[in-house]
Amino acid sequence: MKNRRVLVFSSREICYYSGNFFANQLASAFEELGYWAELCELSDGEDFDRKLTPYMEQEYAVIVDFNSLLPRLVFDDGSYYLDHLNGPFFDYILDHPLFHYAGLTSDAANLHVLVLDELHQTYAQKYYPKLSGVHMLPLGATQAVYQDRKLHADRILFLGTYDTTEHVKSLIEQAPARRQAVMRQLIERRIAQPLLPMEEAFLDYLRERDINLSAEAFALAMNEMYPVDAYVRDYFREKAVEELLGGHIPVVAVGEGWEKFKTPHRQFFATEKAVTFSLSFEKIARESVLLNAFPVFHHGMHDRIAAGMANRTAVLTDRNPYLEKHFTDEKQLCFYDLNRPKSLLEKADRLLSDAALREKIVCEAYENYKQNHTWKRRAEQILKLAALYRR
Repeated sequence: MKNRRVLVFSSREICYYSGNFFANQLASAFEELGYWAELCELSDGEDFDRKLTPYMEQEYAVIVDFNSLLPRLVFDDGSYYLDHLNGPFFDYILDHPLFHYAGLTSDAANLHVLVLDELHQTYAQKYYPKLSGVHMLPLGATQAVYQDRKLHADRILFLGTYDTTEHVKSLIEQAPARRQAVMRQLIERRIAQPLLPMEEAFLDYLRERDINLSAEAFALAMNEMYPVDAYVRDYFREKAVEELLGGHIPVVAVGEGWEKFKTPHRQFFATEKAVTFSLSFEKIARESVLLNAFPVFHHGMHDRIAAGMANRTAVLTDRNPYLEKHFTDEKQLCFYDLNRPKSLLEKADRLLSDAALREKIVCEAYENYKQNHTWKRRAEQILKLAALYRR
């Protein structure tokens, strides 16, 4: 008889409670497919042994967690908790694998990884060879409860955290002098070439100096230089918002840190307090245009894009090869070029001024979402991957 049980963990709190939200959405999707889904949510201060022991040795079709803490859990006898789970375990990594060095260097045999970017897949396969499997799979999206008319057709929404580049610089300055110099070099290269991944920038730096690092040493160095990725993200985020404001296009930013954003065009800029991830879809559903500025995904799709598609909100996003392969400009999404900032202003003005174009885009995007980016579709894809590894 086919195993109809699945297990979904939420082992750590991720910003805006997104990990908890994703876990609940995925568990519900498995149940929609006829599986019995168990959901285990862990909180700081809990007795992990008591909470986790009941799942050991029980048979599951698949086990999933998000940015998981579980690959690090080791018993006194040296065995890994994951290897006591009877079913393939997938860690859904929500950012670049460089941030997850501690978990991805685990010696657990039952550790498979899902990533959001094709280059993240290549990176994890190369620099974490002990992983049992690595697959690229974008996150699903959720429709808001709100399904009424759009409340705002004259502004652009940005959802996400902001930190000043000055603050990120202060993190860099805390590193040893030699590492500081490397990080500054990588930042310069990536700003000059927005689609240059951090690992390629670092490899170029090493080749120029005839330095060879083992895969393990390279992965550790990348992890230690995590502020580079943070700096590049916030740099282009700043530039995108300021470009819009400078063109007198109103922007509302929802998320932590935006009160620190400085602009001479304050009259066009509004901020709102951060909301939990579950409420972010309600924000999106009320807006006409959503900005995605996330240049650290070079061959992938951020969940913000799918969220806009699901809620009939036109998505204006920096282009990358993956998006261009799966979508058409001004058909399901609207693309701008990171290396041509004026293209953002041109596309934003076009979306806000042309209601017929917006309607065409959101209708096609919504159909694409229903076919390809629901949580039910993700659950089907994960089950298919799990079947490859079932012991």
